[in-house]
Amino acid sequence: MEHQANERLPPEDLSANDSPRKAIQSVEIGVRVLRALMDCPRDGAHLREVAEKSGLSRSQAHRYLLAFVNTGVVEQNVQNGRYALGEFSVRIGMAALARVEPVRIAGDNLASVLEELQTTGLLAVWGNYGPSVIRWIDGGLPLFTSLHVGSVLPLQASSTGILYLTHCSRTLTQPVIEQERASGLVVSDDELERQIVQARELGYATTQGTVVPGLSALSVPVFDSANRLVATMSVLSRVQDKHFYSKTKIEKILSAAIAASRAIGWQG
Repeated sequence: MEHQANERLPPEDLSANDSPRKAIQSVEIGVRVLRALMDCPRDGAHLREVAEKSGLSRSQAHRYLLAFVNTGVVEQNVQNGRYALGEFSVRIGMAALARVEPVRIAGDNLASVLEELQTTGLLAVWGNYGPSVIRWIDGGLPLFTSLHVGSVLPLQASSTGILYLTHCSRTLTQPVIEQERASGLVVSDDELERQIVQARELGYATTQGTVVPGLSALSVPVFDSANRLVATMSVLSRVQDKHFYSKTKIEKILSAAIAASRAIGWQG
């Protein structure tokens, strides 16, 4: 019997024809351009640098960058002409991270305690430029804030940042501190040390209005089986709600972080 023209090939026939040699070369080259941008400083890179790092001519690199800019994968600073990963790249990265098991577990535990406390919170992990919001959970308290998934939180001025200073090496955090200070955010080493000692003693860190005016935060750490900080869970409230973080609520928040850590394999 003759096959009809519209008959579909079985799955094994399709996979047999799918080989690396038949991959779309332009996509592979585009990934080289994105990798070049990933290795660039926070303020991006000029066309020349992208071309050199990706092994392309400037005209080739420019065509790929233009396509990525048009789709939101890359953005270009109109003042200095530098290229950097754009909003859509951030969303892709955050979506991928959210599927990592420890992050998923931490997010689920945070969501549960936020629902119980009827407030809003966020989950953060360490990104290329410092602590980055990977999940924003609206638990019933409407907040007007510029924070969103992909936002980078200041090391020196956020409760999340204080936890990373407390539990991570200065080799990791010092370059970010220097960048923040070069941009005008300066907290003295003595004050940072005071907050680090306090966070270590209490098991959590707090801030009031230092990231977003009118917004308070209490952050707790989530550890893995190697006692490494893998994420931070933050519970938010309004500054005027002075008694929101009662002893009972703090214990619930700490318990949620401990439960997440132990589910990941932490033995503490």
